[in-house]
Amino acid sequence: MTATALLLIAGAASAQTYSAILTGTQETPPNASPATGTGSFTLNTVTHMLSFNISYSGLTGTETAAHIHCCAAPGAPAGILFPLLAGNPKVGSVGPLSAQNEADLNAGLMYVNIHTSPTFGGGEIRGQIYNTVATDAKTWSAVKQLFKQ
Repeated sequence: MTATALLLIAGAASAQTYSAILTGTQETPPNASPATGTGSFTLNTVTHMLSFNISYSGLTGTETAAHIHCCAAPGAPAGILFPLLAGNPKVGSVGPLSAQNEADLNAGLMYVNIHTSPTFGGGEIRGQIYNTVATDAKTWSAVKQLFKQ
């Protein structure tokens, strides 16, 4: 193999991708917000930094906070792991993630949410962060449930 090909393979192997679909029905407790959002995430497995690009539309109030939370399954609350800056879209990176954080991320136990005022101070929209290349039955079932809501 050429050096370039080896570098391309090494670069591809050093990143994992994830995504989230944010809705009010995923919040804890669920709500009827018309807002929606999407997030794409990339974990650099060398630096352990998590890059993100999160956008949303239709919020019923003014954004007051946004966070990446860990560690909870869909429908359960969790503590704040990383605060995010206000604004749309949100583009940046957080970390480094610990080995446990990475295991929790790969298990689908992290989520992102957006808080608004005055109605949804506890969170207007939320989305579990799932590995986009995972194909096990549990992960696939969880992703399908997002589209049934």
